Amino acid sequence: MSWLRGDPIDDVIQLLRPRTVVSAELRAAGRWGIRFQGYPHVKFGTVVAGHCVILLEGQRRVVRCEAGDVYLLGNPPPYVMASDATAPRLEAHALFSRVTDGVVTLGAAGTAPATHIVGGHFVFDASNAHLLMRALPPILRVPAASAGPLRELAGLLVRELAEPRPGRGLVLDRLSQLMLVHAMRSADLAGMRRRASWLQALADPRIGLALRRIHADARARVSLGELASAAGMSRSAFAARFKQLVGRPPLDYAIGWRMDLARDALRTTERTVGELAFAFGYESESAFSTAFRRVVGMSPRAYRQRARTSAVPPGKALAE
Repeated sequence: MSWLRGDPIDDVIQLLRPRTVVSAELRAAGRWGIRFQGYPHVKFGTVVAGHCVILLEGQRRVVRCEAGDVYLLGNPPPYVMASDATAPRLEAHALFSRVTDGVVTLGAAGTAPATHIVGGHFVFDASNAHLLMRALPPILRVPAASAGPLRELAGLLVRELAEPRPGRGLVLDRLSQLMLVHAMRSADLAGMRRRASWLQALADPRIGLALRRIHADARARVSLGELASAAGMSRSAFAARFKQLVGRPPLDYAIGWRMDLARDALRTTERTVGELAFAFGYESESAFSTAFRRVVGMSPRAYRQRARTSAVPPGKALAE
């Protein structure tokens, strides 16, 4: 693995190792409703025609999605997707378990309004899923008017589903992952300005530069002054703005990211602790082990042993 990419979205997706499942198409007419169980990673969908509302359990907010909109659900609790907030509801498991042709149909054909939704879910490396789950809100709607490339990708996804051709599975997987990237790029436009996270901070022209500086080289022991200089700000103003947007102080984020990479390497490679200490810019194995223990709560060797005895394989599917 290279630790020199310098793009936080690229870096996080590399650790997420996303696997995509395009679940099914929903074609509904009249009044309808479906109740879904919670999901620990990310669900996504696009409204091809018509509209729907999404209601998360425990929240009063009703999110309405129109034709052309794209939505992401990040670690959502049980939720309802329906024609309207009071429509009768069926259990999703019972409906989707009977699907044989990839299409769930509700209501009588020709009954208005007609709705067409294509959706699926992402499965991430369970040990790294927190990198995105902490940044995404439970529901993220990207309106059609600002969806840009997302609309084009969603259209390609729908067409690929309608016309089975060789390589379909690979194409669907890549299209869905591109949708994830573009949705992450659109996050700030979609109303995340009040949610502190690295994803929101990327949209800030100054703090975004500092984040890219941190991600550019995991071996670099950056100082507060260097990061403030990269952002073109005073140290105090930079530190306050970074914490406001990201939710963590700059150096805390920097060492946290380095240890996220170290944890992943301990789980997925055979590199020794000494080799990893050098790879992450530490002068000795003991210095690296001390820093790792301070952040993770155990030594690198203990972490590797625990990870190997209790690990969920990267990309392993979880219950829908």
